[in-house]
Amino acid sequence: MDQPTRRLRSLAHVATRMALCLGLLLANAALLAQPTLAADEPDLNAAATGSAPLRRPAQPAPAKVALGVYQPALPNDLSGLTGYETAMQQPLSIVSWYALWGGWKSAFSRADLEAASAHGSLPLITWEPWAGSGPDPAWSLKSAILSGNNDGYIASWASGMAAYGKPVVLRFAHEMHNQPNYPWAVGVNGNTAADYVAAWKHVRDIFRAAGASNVLWVWNPNTLATAPSAAYQPIYAALYPGDDQVDYVGLDIYNTGPQLDWGAPVWRSFSQALAAPYAAITSVSTRPLILPEVGSTETGGSKAQWIQTALDSGLDQFPAVRALVWFDVDKEQPWSLHSSAASLAAWAAASAAPRFKVGASIPV
Repeated sequence: MDQPTRRLRSLAHVATRMALCLGLLLANAALLAQPTLAADEPDLNAAATGSAPLRRPAQPAPAKVALGVYQPALPNDLSGLTGYETAMQQPLSIVSWYALWGGWKSAFSRADLEAASAHGSLPLITWEPWAGSGPDPAWSLKSAILSGNNDGYIASWASGMAAYGKPVVLRFAHEMHNQPNYPWAVGVNGNTAADYVAAWKHVRDIFRAAGASNVLWVWNPNTLATAPSAAYQPIYAALYPGDDQVDYVGLDIYNTGPQLDWGAPVWRSFSQALAAPYAAITSVSTRPLILPEVGSTETGGSKAQWIQTALDSGLDQFPAVRALVWFDVDKEQPWSLHSSAASLAAWAAASAAPRFKVGASIPV
């Protein structure tokens, strides 16, 4: 606060000021001594005098949401998170990375999990049943999972997770429809919706047998650009393994803008991008929702405003959302938070809000 520019000139002036302050303090104390009204309780004094009520029910605080980031260097190198966490004044709640059964991070690594935990964050692993080389028939749901050919590999992860013991969020075989690049997707390599559900249950059974109850499972279908929720609902319903098989449902939300041939070919707000799949997924499942991939282009509008609105009023429109993970990499578009100074500043300001201070957890 600004300091006074000169001293008070007289003791009389000082006494007057002190008397005024004391009067205000006594008045406030009298107000605080009055009983607090319940939300639906009438203020009888106000009714008798015609004055406005002295107390109104407090507005509920915004729902808590965990924030996370994906960067290609994670979890090997966590230094890229420093700037974001300085602005938040706490570690990010979630550290996200990818693991391919036949490629990057294939082998279970307790060290990776411990690195995220020591950082003060919850690990989120997107676990992909392929080698990362396109729709290879060797990685179909039947050949790679339902055949039992990879049961030993799956069990190695399950036993490793069980021994680790602390919570791990596992997003298995995500975007399993309308995705020609993934060999586990429905319609690719002869995969059916029934195969997907059976494969999900097969993998979960192996984890259950290993005692890996600390693993939190994310079922994450694809989004369909500008399709209405009615187009999503039957697809999601056919692919959903059931609430008894899933801890969280997930959706990947991108504001792709006018330059990409996937997603919506126009600039869309966070709320516009999420509305239709949110309505569909919450009609299929009662599980809480996380957003494991969120990004926006800089082309077509203000990315800074997009970020600010998404983390503020945008989240308020979708009460099932419990976590949001930013896809912090420049790939098809400049998705990264530092794609412009304005976008980075918007994230720094919005992410510091009290609703995001949840620690290494996903709010209930």
